[in-house]
Amino acid sequence: MTLLGLRPDLYRENAFRITGLPVRATTRDIRRQAEKMRLMERLGRSGASEGILPPARPPDEDTRQRAAQRLKDPVSRLVDELFWLWPMADGEIDDAMAALLKGEPHDALRVWERTTKQPARTIAVHNIAVLSHVWALDTDKLDTDAIRLWKRAYKCWGEVIADDSFWELMRVRANELDDPRLTAGVVGRMREDLPAALLAINAQLAVAAAQDGRLKDSRGHITGMRASGFSTGLVDEALHGALGHETSRIKTLCKNVGQAVRATPERGDELADRFLDEAKPLLRVAGSVLPDDHRVVREAGDDMALTVLGCVVAYVNTAKDHRRSLDLLQHALALADSESVRERVQENVDIIADNLSYASCFFCGQDADEPCALHLPMHGDVNRASDYYQTRITWRTITVQVPRCRRCRRKRSWRIACGALMGPLAAVAVAAFLMNAVGLGAVLTAIGFFVASWLIAGPRRDPTEFGPVMELYALGWRPGNRPPEAGR
Repeated sequence: MTLLGLRPDLYRENAFRITGLPVRATTRDIRRQAEKMRLMERLGRSGASEGILPPARPPDEDTRQRAAQRLKDPVSRLVDELFWLWPMADGEIDDAMAALLKGEPHDALRVWERTTKQPARTIAVHNIAVLSHVWALDTDKLDTDAIRLWKRAYKCWGEVIADDSFWELMRVRANELDDPRLTAGVVGRMREDLPAALLAINAQLAVAAAQDGRLKDSRGHITGMRASGFSTGLVDEALHGALGHETSRIKTLCKNVGQAVRATPERGDELADRFLDEAKPLLRVAGSVLPDDHRVVREAGDDMALTVLGCVVAYVNTAKDHRRSLDLLQHALALADSESVRERVQENVDIIADNLSYASCFFCGQDADEPCALHLPMHGDVNRASDYYQTRITWRTITVQVPRCRRCRRKRSWRIACGALMGPLAAVAVAAFLMNAVGLGAVLTAIGFFVASWLIAGPRRDPTEFGPVMELYALGWRPGNRPPEAGR
């Protein structure tokens, strides 16, 4: 592509702006200007450009050298001519050019706006597009005036692209440069590529604003692109191209983390955390620039989700840290976009959540001790078959292990023991009162109240509320080794 790689600094790097030469400058003019600039430097002068719209800062030697090289290359020169201001009559200083040389660009703009006759009108529209573009790109912030400049630039560039007479002038100019590299197809490709090149400039500005957190400016550039009159497909392609750093960086991070976790699976949680810290801002930029349903954003989210999932699987298999793993998987679930990836992450969330339910005490939430688990027998799949004068009952049994810690098992044992003593204790207390041993009765009653309050103190959960038990309940299973009607 002839216009491939244009950047927002295209006017700051424009060879004619840097050298101060007009677009019709000859090889001799270029050589004389270079000698003049070198002489001014030897005399200790700044060497500032004396042409139209001179740069705010005098160009240094490297900048001038690059400009000279662009003028020597016929294709680069033709591109710089396209993005610079032309006289409305060959070889003449018209009123607009005279105003520009005096540093009065607004006067030049008024001249172009009043121009109606052809071919001057074709050149005037082109110059309005360039001048508006220069001013828009030289503006530091995207305020109301800048938005107006962008609108005018796009409107006039659209007219330029559609104007066959302008591109005939470009073909004539290419012939005048008389270089075999300027074939007939070069100008045609410039015309074809110009919409994408213009959009690419705004796309780069939109991405840069999003990177800096200036989301309002970013959205403003994108809105301007979508109102430019160019196709939605071209706009999306330009935004996608401007996000090359973000998308390639996400892919690189995914690849590097995948390699690292295979080498050190015990560090999977640490690698996932670091990956999310680095990759999420990149995805945020892409998501603020492209539509949420754009393929690039969806694929990047899926890649990141699968990367976190890989870290978690390696980590949980090594460290058995289910709580930490479950927390990381929630981040992966939020990133996943496609149904297949979400299902894959959710499957692992369910597995780890189930493992976590067995790793934590059901009664208090602390780490469970496997030997202290509460064994709850259950029966189900009951089948009743009548055979002559009797009913035959068959069933299946299963024992569910309700996870429990050592402290909760000990407390339950004490509750059972104390509960067994409450009846005899109450009977002795009543007997004491009946025998007029009021003091003893009062002491026994106080002990009874203390034991009762201790028995009911603290949270007490019914084991039948345990998830796997509730699932069996839903299938018709009930506690106990056998159905009540089966007897013993």
